[in-house]
Amino acid sequence: MDQVFKLINSIKKSKNILLLAHVSPDGDTLGSMLALRAVLFQLKNIERADVLIVGKVPDIYKFLPGVENIKNAADSDLYTSYDMAITLDCASLDRLGETVDLFRNAKITANIDHHVSNPNFADINIIDPQASACGQILYGLIQQLDAKITKDIATCLYVSILTDTGGFKFENTKSQTLLTCSELLKYGVDSAFIYKECYESKPYSMVMLHAHVIAQAVMTEDGKIIFASITRKLLQNLNATDDYVDGIAETLRQINSVEVAIVFKETPKGNTKLSFRSNRVNVCDIAKYFGGGGHKLAAGCTIEKNITDSVSEIIPILRKQIYK
Repeated sequence: MDQVFKLINSIKKSKNILLLAHVSPDGDTLGSMLALRAVLFQLKNIERADVLIVGKVPDIYKFLPGVENIKNAADSDLYTSYDMAITLDCASLDRLGETVDLFRNAKITANIDHHVSNPNFADINIIDPQASACGQILYGLIQQLDAKITKDIATCLYVSILTDTGGFKFENTKSQTLLTCSELLKYGVDSAFIYKECYESKPYSMVMLHAHVIAQAVMTEDGKIIFASITRKLLQNLNATDDYVDGIAETLRQINSVEVAIVFKETPKGNTKLSFRSNRVNVCDIAKYFGGGGHKLAAGCTIEKNITDSVSEIIPILRKQIYK
């Protein structure tokens, strides 16, 4: 049976649905979840639709319509089992963090995503690596649900696409990307306001963190690899939170000699989270080897080692990739 038909059919048969984000939620996963939640409440069969994240909503996305409805994994009023659980923009099961059991306990599961590394971990899998963002896939699905796209829904979808294309500057920006956004603007989306909120409204501590980390970044002798390290102590000293790290790897990649930029961030457990950004090298393959994933030129993973040991392991692997 066609996966889209199965998804639509399952949604229309469900009374309660759980929408799940990946850990360290970004604009794509948040925008997609909130857009779908608003759509679900237009359907007569839906009695409850919960949106759930691990951790907190990054400050720059607190303007999203419906953000006040987002629940945290620690909330006590969550069901132990839902009729349906849907992940949005989640490349693998481990990216669900502590919400994975709620996903598994659902009567039917669905996985809507655009990461090429996605292993089809749900009962229903709608994966389109050609889509610029999960929100772009969702735009097409909403139309098949016979739901009305409102300004709030369009705003959430626009944020999803805008942020996952880096403000329409990444290579995943295609003609269909802009056509979709053109359609969304017809619903009254305030593109200037959204851009300012997403890219020009940063907390002081976030700007200071970026300045410090970039200034301390290490470049290899040939200038093709650059990496930066972020410890828990540094975050604490600068009064910065984990989501403030977003954008550092992209900035480092802008150096004209660089082929791969990496940010090594210490996790609360003492492991190391890696964020890869590349101009040529397929970093998704490297991330997948360590249990992560993503896109060809933008990927991530977590290694159960400290930052020093992680750097010692990863940099030689990258050198081989660059010079093979």
